[in-house]
Amino acid sequence: MTDNLIDQKLKRRGVVLTLAMDSRRPENADSLPSGDREYRAVYGRGLLWTDSGVFSLDNGLPDGLRSQTVRDQPGQWFLLFHRAFDNTYRIITDTLGYHRLYYSSFRRGDDQIVVIGDNQSSVVGELQRLGCSVDVDWPIAASHLLSTHTMMQSSFSHRTMYTGIRSLPAGAELVVDQTGANEEIKHLFSSASDARYDELLEAGIARAQAQIRLLANSPISDKRHALSGGRDSRMAMALTVSAGVHREFTMMTADPRRNWKPSSRKVLEHDLTVASELRRHLGMQWSRESGIIGVRYDAHTSLDIFQSHDAGTRFAWAGTGTTTWPSALRAEIHGGSGELLRRAYQNMRNHPTFGALSNRHDTVSADARALYPTLATHHGYMPKEMAEEAAEAFAESLTNGIDAPISEQLNLHYAAFRNRDHFGQINQHFARNSLKLYPLAQPEFLQASRLISSNDRNQGRVAYDIIRMTYPQLNEFAFDDGHWTEAFPLAVQARNHEAPPYAPDDHRDFFDGEDTDTAGRAAARLLSDPKHPSAPFDSASTAASMAASSASELSERSDTPLENLHTLIPTLIAQGRLVAGNTAAKLESMTAVFTGRHTPYDSVLFTSGQAASNSVLSTIAEWHSAPAAPVRIARDEPLVFHVDLESNRDEAVVTIRCNSEFATSVDWAIYLYQEQTKIDQKWYDDRRSARFSLSNVPVKSRIRALVFTREKGTSNRVHRKFSAWRTV
Repeated sequence: MTDNLIDQKLKRRGVVLTLAMDSRRPENADSLPSGDREYRAVYGRGLLWTDSGVFSLDNGLPDGLRSQTVRDQPGQWFLLFHRAFDNTYRIITDTLGYHRLYYSSFRRGDDQIVVIGDNQSSVVGELQRLGCSVDVDWPIAASHLLSTHTMMQSSFSHRTMYTGIRSLPAGAELVVDQTGANEEIKHLFSSASDARYDELLEAGIARAQAQIRLLANSPISDKRHALSGGRDSRMAMALTVSAGVHREFTMMTADPRRNWKPSSRKVLEHDLTVASELRRHLGMQWSRESGIIGVRYDAHTSLDIFQSHDAGTRFAWAGTGTTTWPSALRAEIHGGSGELLRRAYQNMRNHPTFGALSNRHDTVSADARALYPTLATHHGYMPKEMAEEAAEAFAESLTNGIDAPISEQLNLHYAAFRNRDHFGQINQHFARNSLKLYPLAQPEFLQASRLISSNDRNQGRVAYDIIRMTYPQLNEFAFDDGHWTEAFPLAVQARNHEAPPYAPDDHRDFFDGEDTDTAGRAAARLLSDPKHPSAPFDSASTAASMAASSASELSERSDTPLENLHTLIPTLIAQGRLVAGNTAAKLESMTAVFTGRHTPYDSVLFTSGQAASNSVLSTIAEWHSAPAAPVRIARDEPLVFHVDLESNRDEAVVTIRCNSEFATSVDWAIYLYQEQTKIDQKWYDDRRSARFSLSNVPVKSRIRALVFTREKGTSNRVHRKFSAWRTV
């Protein structure tokens, strides 16, 4: 039961298509009927929005799909089309490329073979199954591995972590014929030469309103609209109100009390203040939970779930051991992708390195190479030649076929990479009973944004105009950062009206509902396999242990160019210079080449437009079989430990709980901190407890323990973990 739920709701089974192109042109090509000269849909995956409804292509293809009718349709999907006339294939994805595709091509005899999949590690597995060698592309992989920068937490180049495997660019179509695989690039922001700004906005508004009405009129009972203090969700709400259906939705926003970071909590307090004011104005209700279901699983399953969606593409693995989701399908409208309409990577632009760039159209490559060291945080651990090649790959990723400086190239880079990795999880959420719509992700909005000056765009002109053209009253309400600047006309009385200061008592109805929902989620029955019960595990220490094991595994199985990788990675994690979960996900993707731990996938062979599932046989005489799949090498069990700290007035007692198989294989060091100051320590030995005197610690001071582990022997791998704070 539990395994089925995990497979159905949490893991995504990848698909890999192998297109075997006969070198001979069909003998009767010239005599084929006209219908066979058109592209016909033969395969598809994902969630496709159309004017009449939303289709899951995983369940089969709707009738009459043609390549010209699906372009610019939203969702997260890809479709394979075949033209019998010349035995040519065309692969098309959703507008923003949310359904990522990866491909590799090679020749076998006189025939062209192209392997295409929606998960990088699955493509690796299929290529190896077909007898092709695959290796780690170290300049790309090391850039990800040795960085904590946002840009490096997802794909930054159409080169992937693996040699010979390429990521299909956002908006591009792949044409496969006897000559190989050729990308047809369609620039997301390009419009017809006679296109006008207002007309494009009007067309985008009409398309977005139709999608919103389709969602509002659906039989789904739980419909929600996200709203914060920013401009993106405000645009989405204006579109929904102008469509006349906003009362069909309830409003949701984040609870600031749930965020432990003061700066983030402050932002969420502003969001709640603005959202509350708009909710009252619009007469909407707060969203409330109606039913929750969930499962519990172990650390290995947690990483497998993440990799099934994001292997080699996105690395924000949280290492959680449980997942919950609504018991019934719900619909949600979000303001995602609004960065495409203004300016992206603002934090990077604030960095001193960026201010020193020439920022001219003829210095893009040089500027990118100069910027690279600030992104690959620990690039100093790379060999010089590798770092130079990695910087060059980054520079190539910022050359997007237009004559513009790096400040503008970064906007295009965001559309090509970060945006699609950040919001491209529509299928993942749908499997967990959440149907998401991003009404701002309209091609006309993107095109209109490039018909105005970069200064106007950066200030939010598109957002202002979309709201002005739909429900202008929403421009009169302050945002979390204040009102529109003087460049945007507002009524005098509106500009003088600021959002009220945050006062928790003003939001008691919201907090009461959130507390009820939180209690309901906590009380939800989590399913687990009674034959293999999964105890809760600490995500930080587990992820750190798995990253260290993978680093050792990679060092043992490959000639890694990164010196002492097996000790470097755990040391950087222990020092807090790398994020444990992200690093474990990156290493898991890299080691897939050597371990066979790719996500399970469906293998489909196409010859002359005909499919044969789970087959490696071809009708082409030159290649009839392929080697068996490589053995899947199991992961080592992670070292999991917890640090308990108890205190009374005279002493503090630190106790370490560890999974039993590791209890005697590591030494432990324990530090005691008063606030940020270390006041005592126990150096490395095999004891898993320590007592410290508190005689010199003032009453009401906060203390906590920091534990380091060091594996016995020559590995020198180190892990660390803090206890919770205690007050003396």
